[in-house]
Amino acid sequence: MINRPPPSLSHVIDHFIAWHGEWLIAHLQLVGGQDSDSPPALPPHAEFHGWFTAAALQLPQGQPAMDRLAITHDQLNQLVKLVNLKSPGFGASEQDLAHVTGKYLEFITGLRQLERALAIAASGLDPLTGLRSRVGMMEDLKREQERGRRHGKPFCVALADIDHFKAINDTHGHDAGDRVLAAVADYISRSLRVFDDAYRLGGEEFLLCFKETDLPGGLAILERIRQGLQNLSITLRDGLVITITASFGLVAAGPDSAMEDLINRADQALYRAKQQGRNRISVVETP
Repeated sequence: MINRPPPSLSHVIDHFIAWHGEWLIAHLQLVGGQDSDSPPALPPHAEFHGWFTAAALQLPQGQPAMDRLAITHDQLNQLVKLVNLKSPGFGASEQDLAHVTGKYLEFITGLRQLERALAIAASGLDPLTGLRSRVGMMEDLKREQERGRRHGKPFCVALADIDHFKAINDTHGHDAGDRVLAAVADYISRSLRVFDDAYRLGGEEFLLCFKETDLPGGLAILERIRQGLQNLSITLRDGLVITITASFGLVAAGPDSAMEDLINRADQALYRAKQQGRNRISVVETP
């Protein structure tokens, strides 16, 4: 017996689109008194089940989008069975066709949204900020360290954290928090040199990598970013304009620094900046 790989999500979507068209045509032919080439078929359950089973093993547990898809798929399947039973040989009513099509569109929309989310995750881009995510970050940093070791070029790593971000969410709502994150990420991106990198680590925390830059050079870049952020005006959905500040921890990478240790030291420096009053930069000298 040949073990076939599970169908891809795009394959599942294509099969459901083709099924819905054929199902509608079969019913409309019956309504019009024509003999249908084939009886109205049930949705392609095996295609969805094969993809869903494989995806459930690869994705983290407790994915609401996956649970909703499974429920919507079952609802669609049951609805189609019911409509097929109600109208054997003479086609479904206009109302029943509309009900099935509505549930089909709900299901396809969920598949498309998940397809886009998985594509973004695989690309290593954070969907909210447009910055690179943690995906591949450590490999990027290790590659930069190896390049620096070969060519004798220094580089710096900084952690940035938006001050009092929880208070923004609590006071103005999570939509406001998302707008702040997007605005901060946009400003950081515009402030970096073309060969530097920025990543969103999660929440309100970012990692910046300043290439071919020693500690004084990294501090100068970071101070410019810090000052720019405190002068940034962010307009919320209701028209309210707010300002923010950020705290930073900066460390220079040594030729033999372990990347995990480098990030930990930058994190400790960030913690000190927070403890010392926020809206400042704390620097760690290379050991």
